[in-house]
Amino acid sequence: MDDPQRDRRNHVSEQSIQIRFDSPEALREEFEKNIANRGIFVATEDELEVRQSVEVEIVLTYVDPGQVALCLIGEVVHRIPLEMATSGATPGVAIQFEDSARELQNAFSSLLGQAPAPAADEDTSGKKRRGSKREAVRVPIRVMPTMSPPFEATSRDLSATGVLLSLKEHPLPIGEFVRICLWHPSGEPSVEIDGKVIREVHNKRGQIAAVAVAFERDQAEDPHIADVIDALRQAGHRSKLGGIRGSIADLGLANMLQMFGTTAPQGTLIVERDGEQGWVAFAGGQLLAAEVGSRSGHDALVVMLEWGDGRFQFEAAADRKLVESAERCPLEGAVLKAMCVLDERARDEQEAGNETSGTLVQDTTTFGVDANQEQRLRSSLDKTGEAVLELARSGMPTEKLKSIIPEPAARVQAALEELVELGVLVPR
Repeated sequence: MDDPQRDRRNHVSEQSIQIRFDSPEALREEFEKNIANRGIFVATEDELEVRQSVEVEIVLTYVDPGQVALCLIGEVVHRIPLEMATSGATPGVAIQFEDSARELQNAFSSLLGQAPAPAADEDTSGKKRRGSKREAVRVPIRVMPTMSPPFEATSRDLSATGVLLSLKEHPLPIGEFVRICLWHPSGEPSVEIDGKVIREVHNKRGQIAAVAVAFERDQAEDPHIADVIDALRQAGHRSKLGGIRGSIADLGLANMLQMFGTTAPQGTLIVERDGEQGWVAFAGGQLLAAEVGSRSGHDALVVMLEWGDGRFQFEAAADRKLVESAERCPLEGAVLKAMCVLDERARDEQEAGNETSGTLVQDTTTFGVDANQEQRLRSSLDKTGEAVLELARSGMPTEKLKSIIPEPAARVQAALEELVELGVLVPR
């Protein structure tokens, strides 16, 4: 199915946006993905201000190109400026509708070619019931285990039936019962819900990076608790409208932080690699906080900047509490300081490597591949080892390998030496 962003043409006037859908499939996909969650992203180079009220006109060109089928009122909740186009982002605005999910369902039912149906949060008997689809929602959560002291954690995603929690230093074994405290995104009083740990997520080193907690069903169906969960999910969806995501290796985390820090008033860069998730929040060119696993601040920034692969997602918003109360420092300076630490570490590792490797692996060294050793050991190689092996196979010298592979030079050197010691690579 075509991308609905490509299947519609947008025209923006002073305080109105006209969105044109060229097929019923494009309308249905956009409705199910975004509109049903009370939001939409509109690609446009025109500048609209955050918090500005706009009129959204829905036009179905496959029915009547000149007729407005539906008119909605919304508010611009964030924008991606034209400057970000150079990084592959699509300039535009994210809009949140004033209508409730139920009102939008009824308004679009005839356009979608079906009769009005119960909203996603109600069943046929009228009782509250949320779907189990998870939304990637990052919010602070207080965890109160039955067998250990309470601690703070961060959610990775959230559904009506459970939550996936990134863990710092506090273990939560499978089967343990916990109580989860959730705060409404508007700052209203929190709610508490009981749950049970049902699954672990391990990182590449075999450590537990996150756990899944299943909520107690009766409590999850309580209207007040369900409303808080819905509000958190909608807030998470709103922050992702028009979000930018991709591979860390394409630009490098340091470059992305510098780019987003100068083009977005505030934001959160979320990075994932091998089951581990970290994030960096900033506002006004100032670093607010950074966290990955049990590390925070400068130490967390150093860890994430060393990642040469993985995925990232940028959200043009930062946690309200961080914006209001976090201790700030210049983002550019924090990134530079962390990069200096990595450079010093790489030099130390390089010197140590030169002392132990002798003349076997120099910058001009090229390699042959022992096919038997490769077949025997290929499955045990990590991503760096695999990349080194494939490039070395082509006859590329060490110096060129280090310049191409998006990893610290010391890590590439270590991978080369390990492959030589294992007999997979044979220096020439």
